[in-house]
Amino acid sequence: MDRPRTDIVLGLLREPNGRVWAEIRPDGKHLAGLRAFPGGKRRDDETLRQALARELDEEIGIRVRRARRVITLNWDYPDRRLRLIGFEVTDWVGVPRSGEGQALAAEPLDRDARADWLAAMPPANRGLVNALVLPRCLAITPPVRADGLTGWQARLESRLHSLPAPMLVNLRPGPAVGQASVPWPALARAVLAAGHWPVVNPPADRSWPEGLDPRVGLHLNHARLMSMSAGQVRDWQARGHLVTAAVHDQATLERAVELAADLVTVSPVRATATHPGARGMGWAAFAELAEAAAMPVYALGGVVVGDLPRIWRRGGFGVASISAFW
Repeated sequence: MDRPRTDIVLGLLREPNGRVWAEIRPDGKHLAGLRAFPGGKRRDDETLRQALARELDEEIGIRVRRARRVITLNWDYPDRRLRLIGFEVTDWVGVPRSGEGQALAAEPLDRDARADWLAAMPPANRGLVNALVLPRCLAITPPVRADGLTGWQARLESRLHSLPAPMLVNLRPGPAVGQASVPWPALARAVLAAGHWPVVNPPADRSWPEGLDPRVGLHLNHARLMSMSAGQVRDWQARGHLVTAAVHDQATLERAVELAADLVTVSPVRATATHPGARGMGWAAFAELAEAAAMPVYALGGVVVGDLPRIWRRGGFGVASISAFW
């Protein structure tokens, strides 16, 4: 029988200038030398917010005034099973100070600094860092139409500046277009210039043109998710690339966790016109997958931006769609 999970509440303290507080774990402590978010174990008689308030008072000497729960992640160590609950804290009384011998620092955390933060933190914190950086909306481009790739590119570039920035934009012209013919660098530059975060589907041979901007994310569809090596994914991530993955069931979620993907799309939540033969899994099945995930989860398939509160209540992080944005 699986051991019950232990709730760990964590404060992700963000200053008005965008800097985020972290501590350096002291010698002799678990994960010594690594950067970590302040927080700790919830007691049996506490709510999550009570535990957050107590831990941040004891550990860094502040009194929380405003916090919102941004993500919940499951993480397993050989000797413990944890549920990590991250609260973005944006208002507090006092100046963070060391209460347990740890060093503290507030440093920028944005898309450009993300890779440095991840390199300095334990793997369990990857999802927490991404939750502070990622947009809540992922716009997947529609496939190329009869007017070809040139017309598709023109429509895309004309639409980008009207999308509320920032968003994740998955550039997906469709299977009818050969990878070699797609001007990926130019498309990525257009998305970046509009204030968004481009994501592309890597070619089947897993190679990529030299000089790909590290701000470009790479998406693993089902076939690539199941065949990609963990070493290749780590190499992409070490270069700064965001790695996203398509999840449809428990098996594909476990594979995404194994590869340490930065985010997953879970689909189809509802039936869609683009996949007329696929039945939607429904919100209960979505919630089960979201609860088991170790990274931010985006609902995909018949969902719109107005579904975000429903997604959040079921443990998801964001919404992904084609028709809702194009």
